[in-house]
Amino acid sequence: MSMQKQDETQSWTGLGVGTDRKSFLDKVSAQIPDYDAQQAVEAVFCALSERLPGGLVRQLEEQLSPDVRPMLSACHRHRGEEPTKLDRDDFYLMVANHLNAEPENVRLVLHGVFSALHSQLLEAEARKIEGQLPRWLQGTWAAARLHVDRPA
Repeated sequence: MSMQKQDETQSWTGLGVGTDRKSFLDKVSAQIPDYDAQQAVEAVFCALSERLPGGLVRQLEEQLSPDVRPMLSACHRHRGEEPTKLDRDDFYLMVANHLNAEPENVRLVLHGVFSALHSQLLEAEARKIEGQLPRWLQGTWAAARLHVDRPA
């Protein structure tokens, strides 16, 4: 009986600990060492906040540790605005422009940031976010959650 009760309890994804800003950025750096972790996180968070509904962005923010939360709202240009239905190219270009990176490298950056982000989220929240993402982004989100090898 206790086993069944344990299955019903919400569990953390990844390491299940939620981490401070330094640990979170260290996880990102380990995934994408060729990029500045803070800039990569801000670029991805900015694009996500542009793509996801505002209520879901707030729920995502609540899942993050207090010292990681400001990174989600670092993109001043988009705060308070309704999300835009970005297509794949626009989304990738937004991240690439933030990082001053080549658009073909964006999937690698997304995977690295998503992988670290999953260690901060409850499984239910991760699935809710996945359901709001366009199909072309859901695969990268899910692969990062399952710790599948990062894209080359």
